[in-house]
Amino acid sequence: MATIHTAMVTGEHDTVAASAQQIHDSFILQQKLTDQDRKDLMSAVPKGFIRLDKEFHKLAASLAEAGRKQNTKKQRQLYDEMTRNCIACHGKYVSDRFPGVNTAKN
Repeated sequence: MATIHTAMVTGEHDTVAASAQQIHDSFILQQKLTDQDRKDLMSAVPKGFIRLDKEFHKLAASLAEAGRKQNTKKQRQLYDEMTRNCIACHGKYVSDRFPGVNTAKN
């Protein structure tokens, strides 16, 4: 995300596209998993996490496309949505790792 931010503010659209595409492609449910591995994964994490993670990676694909189209305004919008998604997920599902993330405060 930091690389994408820097690339957006410096107009490096190719870097935005490549970095966002890497995020999209890292989606665990799109990786080659055995049926058992997929079943184990789905039972190990909350459904809400899976929903947020799918949404995050979908936004990353859209951001990659905005990078390829050199659409800075759309890049910023999608980056903002991705950041909100990160904060929501970290605040709800990994608050022990990120205790400073408090989504209850404005």
